[in-house]
Amino acid sequence: MTVLTRGPMGRGLGRAVLGGFYAYFLAHWLTSLLMFRQKLGFGFEGVVRYYRGDPERFLNPRSFTGLLEVTHFHLFAFGMFFVVFGHLAAFSGLPRRLQGLLVGAVGLFLTGDLAAGWLVRYVAPGFAWLKLACFWGLQAASLALVGALLWRWCRPGGPGQGASAAGRPITHR
Repeated sequence: MTVLTRGPMGRGLGRAVLGGFYAYFLAHWLTSLLMFRQKLGFGFEGVVRYYRGDPERFLNPRSFTGLLEVTHFHLFAFGMFFVVFGHLAAFSGLPRRLQGLLVGAVGLFLTGDLAAGWLVRYVAPGFAWLKLACFWGLQAASLALVGALLWRWCRPGGPGQGASAAGRPITHR
């Protein structure tokens, strides 16, 4: 990662890889908003209806097997997201305390997001607020990090411009 962001790979191909990642991430971020809105809506009632069903609309509650399948896939995907997010945070140029706060928040939001569906379905509808808070928190934290990375990537002296994460020029030997 250091070579990709600060070294010789920070130019040319490495810069293109980072740019592609940022473009794909932003597209993923936008489609996440659209899918959440379409499936659950952005309100409390929509989240409850999605997990607990609604006989008036002929919606069945989420089954144990259905939740288990979604959880199984998301455990892997969220784990990969967390690893990538943590690595990117380390090279973001943000203060260490803010990096730790963002990474910790993302970990909590990912865990809460996975747990909230189960909690809404099998414990109480009030956990729909947890689902909404974790979704919006994850969206905000990930967008903040990518915004910081894009700013660093685009500014003079950023990756590929011959500067280290601390903003000092890189000297190649």
